[in-house]
Amino acid sequence: MLEGIPKKEYPRLFYRYFKEFLEVLAGKTSLKLYLAHNYPSLYKPKFKGGEKLKWKGFQTTCPKISELYKPSPDFCHLICVLLGQYSIPQCDVKENDIVFDVGAHIGFFSYFASQKGAKEVYAFEPNPYVFEILKKHAEMWSDKIKPFEIALYSSNGFQELLIPNPLAGWSTLAPKEREGEKVKVKTMTLDSFVKEYDVERVDFIKIDAEGSEREILKGAKETIKKFKPKMAIAAYHLPDDKKVIPELVLSIRDDYKFKLVNKGEEDLFFF
Repeated sequence: MLEGIPKKEYPRLFYRYFKEFLEVLAGKTSLKLYLAHNYPSLYKPKFKGGEKLKWKGFQTTCPKISELYKPSPDFCHLICVLLGQYSIPQCDVKENDIVFDVGAHIGFFSYFASQKGAKEVYAFEPNPYVFEILKKHAEMWSDKIKPFEIALYSSNGFQELLIPNPLAGWSTLAPKEREGEKVKVKTMTLDSFVKEYDVERVDFIKIDAEGSEREILKGAKETIKKFKPKMAIAAYHLPDDKKVIPELVLSIRDDYKFKLVNKGEEDLFFF
């Protein structure tokens, strides 16, 4: 649990866990949310639409699937809590971090990062249908969230994006034997984006790109070498992700430590 964390951080972390557990005992926080937030690799909760939950005295209701694209403030707060699973102690979004949300979808990780105090959140979503929702959410949630209708990749140019179902929300540049709409989208390397938009530094990168994770990393080599950002990378789209992604990252910088966290969807955290 504490692997890779400086010992000087232990008291602060134990105090946080203890304080939040006292809130569970006091009825201010649901045990289910406490476990999901603090022990994501050990506890994988199932939530039902309409289920009442509490977090630090704030009561919320688990949304139904039909409410996914109409997020209420309660829903946003719940998602923010659950995305705390990205905040394993070794790999956390800190105040004033500059964050890249690659495969932002409709923006919940971007929202989470902004709530954690990120200075700027660059949110990338190439699916034009989903991007329109992301853009509206960014306007509603925070001016720190900067949405871009770009697919970060290993090269600059244009690629065909497969969209099996616009309403399903997911799309991919990775080869898949599926039918669906294909649209041409702009691609950029992360390194090119950092240079073109004069990004001063990169502190945290989250990547969930339906199989394109390793291509995105190839296009981010200079940024990773220079800044050694904390990273959270989806590791469940391709069968060998859990082997190939760490090899690729360590070939760029061999001083990373990493941890696989299984919260229903497996993610690799680099720190």
